[in-house]
Amino acid sequence: MPVLQNGAQIRWNDQYLQIKLFPLDSYEPDKAHLIVMTDVTAAVKNIHDSIWKIALIGLLGLICAEILLFLIFTRLLAKLKDVVFVLPLLANGQFERFRLSVASTDRAQRFRDEVDTLSEAAVSLSLQLEKLEQEVSTRTRMLIEQKNELGRERDFVENLLDTAQAIVLTQNAEGLVMSLNAYGEMLMRYTESELQGKSFLNILIPEYESQDLLTRFKEIHSGKRMQLRHEAITHCKDGTTRHVAWLHSHLGRQSENDPSILSVGLDVTEYKRVEGHLAWLADHDPLTNLFNRRRFSEELEQVLSRAERYRHPGALLFFDLDRFKYINDTSGHQAGDTLLKMVASMLAQTIRADDITGRLGGDEFAIILPEINANGAIEVAKKVLDQLGHAQLTINNRTHKISASIGIALFPEHGANIHDLLAAADLAMYQAKAMGRNAWYLFSDKDRSRERIHTLVYWKEKIEYSHLHDNFMLYLQPIMQVKTKEISHYEVLLRMQDKDGSVLSPGEFIPAAEHTGLIHAIDHMVLRKAIAQVAKIYQAGFKVSFSINLSAHAFNDPELLPILKEELTSQDMDPACVMFEITETAALEDLPGARGLMIEIKELGCGFVLDDFGVGFSSFYYLRELPVDVVKIDGSFIRNLSESSDDLILVNALCSVARGFGKKITAEFVESAEILSLIEKMDIDYAQGYYIGKPAPATEFFTDHESDSF
Repeated sequence: MPVLQNGAQIRWNDQYLQIKLFPLDSYEPDKAHLIVMTDVTAAVKNIHDSIWKIALIGLLGLICAEILLFLIFTRLLAKLKDVVFVLPLLANGQFERFRLSVASTDRAQRFRDEVDTLSEAAVSLSLQLEKLEQEVSTRTRMLIEQKNELGRERDFVENLLDTAQAIVLTQNAEGLVMSLNAYGEMLMRYTESELQGKSFLNILIPEYESQDLLTRFKEIHSGKRMQLRHEAITHCKDGTTRHVAWLHSHLGRQSENDPSILSVGLDVTEYKRVEGHLAWLADHDPLTNLFNRRRFSEELEQVLSRAERYRHPGALLFFDLDRFKYINDTSGHQAGDTLLKMVASMLAQTIRADDITGRLGGDEFAIILPEINANGAIEVAKKVLDQLGHAQLTINNRTHKISASIGIALFPEHGANIHDLLAAADLAMYQAKAMGRNAWYLFSDKDRSRERIHTLVYWKEKIEYSHLHDNFMLYLQPIMQVKTKEISHYEVLLRMQDKDGSVLSPGEFIPAAEHTGLIHAIDHMVLRKAIAQVAKIYQAGFKVSFSINLSAHAFNDPELLPILKEELTSQDMDPACVMFEITETAALEDLPGARGLMIEIKELGCGFVLDDFGVGFSSFYYLRELPVDVVKIDGSFIRNLSESSDDLILVNALCSVARGFGKKITAEFVESAEILSLIEKMDIDYAQGYYIGKPAPATEFFTDHESDSF
């Protein structure tokens, strides 16, 4: 009943009927119903026909869709196959061919799809791969070049280590030698294999301070200390020793087999020898091996101090050799040098062990006699004269006797300081000469004022007379350029003509001029006279330069600079052709004043020469402090250059220092072709001496129609 109420469809005799039950409540509730039957056959058939049509259409659509998809995927797969087939070209590095293949495939298609996008991505990939390959190739080539360069550098370093003039060795963490370069093998006579595995300290430096140096080496190995410098006597295999300056450096290690320390050793044996020799020369006269003036003065000061403290008397003997200048002039400087050596040797055999001997310059000697009285000093003087009297010198068939005049001064009686004592002994020596030479004289206070006044008055009169009568003369001595052998420079030398016509050298009258205050007048005269003469030589057409000597007092003379400016202007002189020579002693008088005046003179355009370079070895200081252009190596180092290897070493050292400061170098006392040849090999710039030319008036060097006015 509920089904009929909702409606039901039945098939009957190929017809489709729809039955629906309606209740008749008005007649009898729930008992009477109305049945309605409707024929729906046509509608049902229409529905069935529609279903079959839809199914057929769907099937046909599905078949068409599958065909279309097949066609689409076939095209895509074909394009994808083309791309896949050319992909191996990328693996082979044929990037250009790959891009051409992909491009030809793309040109055949009219529409873009995902495969086209894939192709573009593949092309971009090929470009990137090509770029990467190029970069890899470039980097590979660079790595190969770097490897080759490293190989060359390694070979260079190995070569350098073998040829470097230094010991180069490595040590492991236990201080055992691992490697040694060729120079180290040559110097220490050990082969690398002989030292490998041996203790560096025990084998090469057995005298090392065990705790101190060993501790510092441990700090180097551990890295607490990065470097260690020290000098040590290093033992060679053949039993010899070398003085070596070592520099040990810590090395970072990658493994236990790597070296821990790099040790570089510089052989300073020769340097130490020269340094010791230079230190010795700073205190000694190189010709006689006696103390020089500086060291002798220091020793005298110490003896005077002890004598004052302990109230011990003593004596000073001061003497020079009689007629020494005559021996030099007649037989040459070599004869004079031989004579000085003989005197030094005889003094060493004559005096007591505690006595002190020195050569103060030229032929002047002095002896300090500690703890002795007047009679004892006189006996020593007599013994010295007796020893000298038994000696003689024979050169070139000419025999020279040796004699001396000795002055004796006692301390503290005749002087409690160096200056007074030397002055007293000097005056006593002149008294001995006045007695007829080859004699001694004991100074007395009565002699002090009388002799000094007599001497100063005598020379003052001579100097004033020469000023008044124009008896001062200027000599020139040529200075040669060593390389070209040309005479390009002359030194202006002062001479004084005595009343008897003899020519006196400055050493005879300059000390008196300094004591009497006439030295400034002489400086002014020399300045005016020299510049005037140089100007005339220039006007005659001779283009050379000149050096003018300045005294030690020139640097505290306020009139010197104005006079120089006036003369240069009035004579219309080129300041560049004028140089001034100063000695270390002159600069020592007033170093700040000397430097200031020199700077002012150099601003005018003139130059400076430092004379007597190397004497006393304080010249190195003045070379740095003073604005000099040329240094003149003292003749005492040059005259025996061909015979003395020590002088060769010393002159080479002096030249190195001078060249290091950018100075030109002059060698004086060049008296033979052999010496000239030696200084030429040393690359010395200028040569001066009797072999080059003796001092003479300007007329002997410059001949011209105006030469009479020179």
